[in-house]
Amino acid sequence: MKSNPNTLSEEAVGRLLQSTEGQLYEQLGIRAKALAADPSIAGNFEPNVAYDGIAMGPLDDVRELGQRLFRRWNREAYSLVCGSDAGDASDRQKLLDAFGGGDVAVGAALAGLFVAYLGMAPAVAGIVAALTLKHFFRPAYAEFCGLWLEKLPKK
Repeated sequence: MKSNPNTLSEEAVGRLLQSTEGQLYEQLGIRAKALAADPSIAGNFEPNVAYDGIAMGPLDDVRELGQRLFRRWNREAYSLVCGSDAGDASDRQKLLDAFGGGDVAVGAALAGLFVAYLGMAPAVAGIVAALTLKHFFRPAYAEFCGLWLEKLPKK
C-alpha cells in the first residue's frame, strides 16, 4: 500500500517542529550535503541521513550552509505564500484553510507548496516549512492572541 504524501509530510513536519532552530539549520545543511552526494534521497520527507564530519566538514559549516539556504529560499517562499499572484490564489487559500489544523497542518501545507511551486526536494521542504513556522507564524500567532486578549470585554 502506497503512503499518502500529505500524511508523510505531516508526520515529518510534526517531528521537525520539535527541533530547535539551530537543529533545523543543521539538519537542512546535512540534508543538502547528503542530496549533493546522493540525489536519490530527494523525494523522501525524512531521508535516512546523518552527519558525517569527514564527508560533510565541520558541523558549524554545515549549520551555516543551512542558514544560507534558508535565507535564499525565504524570499521565494514569501512571494508564494504572501504574494498577490492570481495563479497562486487557490494554493494560498488552502494554506489559510490549514490554519484550523494547527502548526503541523500548516507546515505540511507549506512543505507541499514549496515542493510544487519552488521545486524544493521534499527532503528539505519540510525543514524550510518548519523554520518558516518558527520564524514567522508562531510569533504572529502570539501577537494575535495578545491583541485579542486586550480587546476582550472586561468582566
